[in-house]
Amino acid sequence: MNSLGDKRLPHVAPRSKIDQDAFADIFEQYKRLVYKTAYLMLGDSAEADEALQEVFVLVYKSLASYDPHKGAITTWLHRITINYCLGHRRKRQILTEPLEEARLVQLDEPIEASLVKAAERQEVRRAIMALSEKQRAVIILRYYWELPYNEVAQVLAIPVGTVKSRIDLALKTLSLKLVGPKIAHRKDVRPALECEV
Repeated sequence: MNSLGDKRLPHVAPRSKIDQDAFADIFEQYKRLVYKTAYLMLGDSAEADEALQEVFVLVYKSLASYDPHKGAITTWLHRITINYCLGHRRKRQILTEPLEEARLVQLDEPIEASLVKAAERQEVRRAIMALSEKQRAVIILRYYWELPYNEVAQVLAIPVGTVKSRIDLALKTLSLKLVGPKIAHRKDVRPALECEV
């Protein structure tokens, strides 16, 4: 489960006038969730910063229409963020860079092992960024944010069966990219995703 929690909005009732303090609280509590999701989708820190601002402008404009009975605020924020990122990428049609520079040195292991792990993480990130936007979205929501299938479906507004089929196709694609076509059927990439996304 993510570390940000999943609290309901304390000061804003559905369809009420927007409370400035409540919005500030929401921003402070969930800015990391929005930034990380945007960063994983877009692969660039400057674009993720821009997405953070734009998503919260959208949140501010639609906060009065948020209905906690339809789902948790994190689900709503994931949906807005993913939709913004998909639209942003479609508009820009740009090539993305790797997600982030991996830490090369860790104090508790030899430098060689640290370099190998960093290279593996970089390879997994490149493979994820090469997925289609739809496949990348389900992988990020399922394995990075550890959302259950039904919540991924709710965020993306698609049936659970579609979530499962996109994840299956994405995992097969990642297997082919990461281990090659001859041995892809023998190696499962799920453990790498759970640890390395």
